[in-house]
Amino acid sequence: MGHYRQALDLFRQVHDRLGQANTLRAMGDVLRYQDDLEGAMGHYRQALDLFRQVHDRLGQAYTLQAMGDVLQFQKDLEGAMGHYRQALDLFRQVHDRLGQANTLAALSRLALQQSRDDEARRLLHQAIAMHRAIGDRYSVATDHFNFGLALLNLERPCEALPHLEQALEGYKVIGLTQAVKDAERLLAEARETCETRPTREEPGDNAAP
Repeated sequence: MGHYRQALDLFRQVHDRLGQANTLRAMGDVLRYQDDLEGAMGHYRQALDLFRQVHDRLGQAYTLQAMGDVLQFQKDLEGAMGHYRQALDLFRQVHDRLGQANTLAALSRLALQQSRDDEARRLLHQAIAMHRAIGDRYSVATDHFNFGLALLNLERPCEALPHLEQALEGYKVIGLTQAVKDAERLLAEARETCETRPTREEPGDNAAP
């Protein structure tokens, strides 16, 4: 953070608003990973304002996406959705497919938390299709992994199984040792839980393909 603060001070001295915005967003990222969510949001808000001043739509999009992540972690699901949707619109405006795909994946998990299963699956398929189109195999596997994890957190282990299986296969193909271990661990947990309570899924729930 010390180097970021020095950089921010110098960007301010030379009135470089874009440099300030990028630095503030980076500082927000550091604070987020340090679990200082309020501090992170404060820096993101400052960054967003500066990105808007210099009409940097991509900078705005990534900042809004980061703010959505924080709000989702804070269980402010409506606030998170609003920020993700703004981010998605901006990513589309600048034709950033990776940003679009990542935001669609985040929205899919958010919809799942809000019991909008059909929308969650639709958004997940869109995210996966876009990640495949740009050749991002890691993100395809991670889309499945994160969706499976979200289902596990909602105590829907049987529905999580196919997603975790696809994530594991994807990570193996890429050769990511730690990711393979993580997927194997969650998959074993989901299988054990599913086998011990196979009929606990809510009526009407359908396994996400």
